[in-house]
Amino acid sequence: MKKLIKDILFLFIATILLMYVLDMVYTYIYQNGIPRNKVAYVLSKQNKKIDYIFIGSSRVNNTIVPKIITDITGKSSVNLGMQGAKPDDYYLMLQLLNKQNIVSDTVFIQIDDTFNMEGTSDIINSSLMPYINDSLISSFVKERNPDFYKLKYIPFYRYLTFDYKLGFREVFNTAIGKRSNIDFDSGYFPKYGFQGGKLASVLPEFINEENNTLNKINTFAKVNDISIVYFMAPYCANTTNLDFSDKLKEKIPSMLNFTRVFLEQEGNFFNCSHLNDKGAKEFSRILAKSILKN
Repeated sequence: MKKLIKDILFLFIATILLMYVLDMVYTYIYQNGIPRNKVAYVLSKQNKKIDYIFIGSSRVNNTIVPKIITDITGKSSVNLGMQGAKPDDYYLMLQLLNKQNIVSDTVFIQIDDTFNMEGTSDIINSSLMPYINDSLISSFVKERNPDFYKLKYIPFYRYLTFDYKLGFREVFNTAIGKRSNIDFDSGYFPKYGFQGGKLASVLPEFINEENNTLNKINTFAKVNDISIVYFMAPYCANTTNLDFSDKLKEKIPSMLNFTRVFLEQEGNFFNCSHLNDKGAKEFSRILAKSILKN
């Protein structure tokens, strides 16, 4: 019986030690390896000037072509859009840019039905885990994730929880310096052709009175002298409640409303709410000319 207890105790201690070691190894690799997501990319930069920064969801990630913006305006630009991102994620990205002293002339934030959303996305949650000891990120996770104390203080728990994004394959690719298929100095990730099926989308019938996170963004921008421009990217003609964009314009009068620029050009869409590469390039030219004009 004593031997069994000793064996169990030894196994328990060995497991805890292994978790500590793995946690330290994974964290070191993610913090020092080649960035494989946009959070890591921003945290790998410091004291940098980027004239135009674009923040948003996939409707930025798959939509804004920085090279075209730069070619037309003569200004440097980067696409920091992330799949599934919500206003909380936009706010965090803005704070991280400020923390790293990455300054810009203008930060463009794409907004649409996300005006009705609160909370954060799974993708950015996973991206934050290697940096959970950073005070800003720690505070962000603590406010939004009920498992915060487990994630921060149980060794390796965060990597087990987000294994689907931070597991062995990803840490191995980071360790050997395998680059992502996204060039983060640009940040644009194209969609090609047409997804198939019916070209249709639905926007909300009603719009919320306000978005608390956008209020925080506006306050943060004012305090830190950051110029913010909101815009709404194109939707296809067959979009239910397309007048949501007009309601949003009433909430944000300065918003650049591009929802209807391709109503006659279905060939520019991958699906109703996302442009394909052809449409993204055309829209980036339209946006760049609008920036010059305004």
